[in-house]
Amino acid sequence: MKTGAKAILGILVLLPSVPAAAKDRPLVLEPSSKWNVHYADDFCRLARTFGTGDEAITIFLDRFSPSSTFRLNLIGQPMKRWVSDGKAQIRFGRELPDQSLYFYVGSFENKVPTWTFAAVVGLRPWVREEEYDEVAQRTQRARDEANVSEIAIGSPLRTPVILQTGPMKNAFAALHACTEQLVSTWGVNIESHRTAQRLPAPVGTPEKWITSFDYPPDMLRKRQPGLVEFRLMIDAEGKATACHIQQSTNPEGFNDIVCEALMRRAKFEPALDKDGRPMASYYRSRVRFHM
Repeated sequence: MKTGAKAILGILVLLPSVPAAAKDRPLVLEPSSKWNVHYADDFCRLARTFGTGDEAITIFLDRFSPSSTFRLNLIGQPMKRWVSDGKAQIRFGRELPDQSLYFYVGSFENKVPTWTFAAVVGLRPWVREEEYDEVAQRTQRARDEANVSEIAIGSPLRTPVILQTGPMKNAFAALHACTEQLVSTWGVNIESHRTAQRLPAPVGTPEKWITSFDYPPDMLRKRQPGLVEFRLMIDAEGKATACHIQQSTNPEGFNDIVCEALMRRAKFEPALDKDGRPMASYYRSRVRFHM
């Protein structure tokens, strides 16, 4: 904000300069709660609060099926910003690289500032599909999860923050157990999926299943973004038989249009078990609506 120039008469007070290292010194927040695993109807949440008062930050790691990634939310007064989105520097553990992650600014329970990260997050930066090695990734994931003992949050915070998580191996193990139990409630054979030759394979381009023409008019007029996590149940013939919204930032504005479009347009090759036989399965992804 700019203001007009004014002549100001005052007293100049000389203050000692603050060393650059002191300015950049991070705020270290110790845990103020235990790790909690929440078994929701359609996702699992690993949560913990660090610090107290206006410095407190609560972290949500939400997972919607067995995976090495999660949806990240940071909740607390330090997340208060006057713009609607941005990028944040996040680092898991001391040895892993920083990640620049895009987030929306919202509120938790309509009162506490929240950063909701738009893309799924992993402990390491995303690996391109053509470079993905399942066995190597599984080994690396176990090693990384065992080594995470802090989470660092940098810009756009004026003062970097370090959440002192302590060793997270057991916390991640609890999250894995929750997601496997979650899948079992969908009528899916977990053992068959562990050894499957192939999970449901989209036919065509999934990015075209929902287009800008599907943006709900009311939400478009309000310039309201939306982030919708969904799951499609796929039968042994590759047909989508049901659509479930697992999580949504604006349920009333986007959920119906997402499931309606997906059930009309989504096509698949069926999942195959270890012997190459078609089997019932699921397909999980997300839709991001933004200006």
